Amino acid sequence: MAGFRSGIVCRWSVALRSKPYKDSEHPHQGIVADLPRGTPVEVTGQQGGWLAIKVTLQGKTLQGYVSQETVAPTRPDTSKTYYELVPHGDVLVVNKVPAHQCNKARSVLTEAQLQEQLQHHSVPIVSESAMAGYVNSLHHLPAFDRHAAGGFSKAPGSSVPSQNKWRGSLGELSAQHKGLFPQRNLNIIQANHPVFDLSGPFGGLNSVKTSVRDPGSGGDPHSTYLEGMADMLGIRSGKFVRARTLLFPQLPAAEGTALMMEDGYISINADHVEPFQAALKDPANYTKKAYSQLADQLLNAEPVRVNGATYRSYQTLLRLQHASGTDFTVRKQIERALRGVRQQLANRVRSNGISRQHLVRLLDFRQQVGRANPQMTTAQLRTWLFPELLMAQRYGGGLRGNLASAGISGGRGSMGGAFVSMAFDGGTMLLNPWPSDAGVRLGKVGLAGAASGLTGGVTENLVTSNMGSALARQLTSRGTSSWMASGLGRGVGGATGGGVAAPVFSMAMLALDEQEHSTTDYVATGTRAAVAGTISGALSAGAIGALAGSEVPLLGNAVGFIIGFAGYYIVDALVGDEVEQGIRQSMAR
Repeated sequence: MAGFRSGIVCRWSVALRSKPYKDSEHPHQGIVADLPRGTPVEVTGQQGGWLAIKVTLQGKTLQGYVSQETVAPTRPDTSKTYYELVPHGDVLVVNKVPAHQCNKARSVLTEAQLQEQLQHHSVPIVSESAMAGYVNSLHHLPAFDRHAAGGFSKAPGSSVPSQNKWRGSLGELSAQHKGLFPQRNLNIIQANHPVFDLSGPFGGLNSVKTSVRDPGSGGDPHSTYLEGMADMLGIRSGKFVRARTLLFPQLPAAEGTALMMEDGYISINADHVEPFQAALKDPANYTKKAYSQLADQLLNAEPVRVNGATYRSYQTLLRLQHASGTDFTVRKQIERALRGVRQQLANRVRSNGISRQHLVRLLDFRQQVGRANPQMTTAQLRTWLFPELLMAQRYGGGLRGNLASAGISGGRGSMGGAFVSMAFDGGTMLLNPWPSDAGVRLGKVGLAGAASGLTGGVTENLVTSNMGSALARQLTSRGTSSWMASGLGRGVGGATGGGVAAPVFSMAMLALDEQEHSTTDYVATGTRAAVAGTISGALSAGAIGALAGSEVPLLGNAVGFIIGFAGYYIVDALVGDEVEQGIRQSMAR
């Protein structure tokens, strides 16, 4: 049956046929009557895409068949969703129609009718409640944490140099993925590439340095960074020449050197950027060789001319400035030049995206992991050291670290959910005459998507970092294959994240539309979305884990994203109606 007994013709003119088919060669054969728009009908049965109806026309009772999309319920059930098919060139746009506006729409279908038509023409269906929930599998984790497990597969060692090298690799990883577009790793060209570690997608040569030196330990706290800047500016010419040969083998030496001097910069710990920049701007520091030699390198590249003479030494300019015979105008000129040199040096300092405290915490955690799991190989450790777990440890571990990590995931999920939801809805609007309430509609769907992404991101992060990683660790210790252990561990988090995100989106959309909905509507719709969201979320996250272990590269995310959507569609198509109707029937008793 169609799901309703009484209906109304919703097309301008509909052919009532004696049999439930239309002969393409003789389209007018078998027509009993033409039913004008608004004709009330009684639905007596259904065969495929045809409704068996009884209708009274000009005092005569007629029976026959009409195509199901031409009839809408007379009294729409407000608990159901209705759709209008709107032609737009070669595209057929599907719009939701409020129940009270069904009789005004051109072609109204129930959800079941729409799905049957789309499936008949092999058009895939994805419920909108899926789209915001699964954006979390792509974006709820920062890029550094998604890739950090690669560094954790290596033992940091017990010596200070080996630990510094291990922390340095994390700094390079953080700097590489800090921006919107990842930087190119120059160590692929040659292991331990001289001077520069990364190159930006739009220019720039990045020398990454990290330091965990205690500011109160004596000496200059920025010595590591000063050495890095000395290499970057070519003070140690051997390393600089090797770097130029690797980076610009086809260019003359002078041109390659000029490009390196122009594009080079240093990335240091995030919490050290401001103190180091302040030190480079402080004129008092340039009595020290480590600072003055940096200034001299810049002056060698761009010398200062005063009264027709060329100067390439910071100290020489400084002595001239304070000489008794130097007039006021020249002193001001020199002061501006020296200040400009100091500012240029400070401008070459940027953040590598990770702080000293985070590096210390991650090293401590890696050493704890090694002591607690001496029997595990580095490959086995990567199976259960999930990005969510590492992010929680980066922010201090325990309750504090988990809350901070979950908050970051929730915030990113919220922004991603809002963006994707508004993009989908806005794309549909562009294919139709722009509605007067477009801003309100986009605001509502964005709010629902943000709520879904927030709850999904927080839930998936907390469950994956704790229950998921613990499960994967236990399975790995018992000899389970890495792909299965990682897939099941991540699947636990994905199931809970999807099981929460999907119903939040569905129920938020119900709450924000213009219709009245009962408690039953919320429970039934939310439960239906939760069932599909849970299973598809597990499939999505599990695919990521199985494909790439605990690391989550772009390919793993894309595969997980596609599998999540497919899983949602399949599960919802198979059991969605039964779940929703079962809830409605149980609550109606």
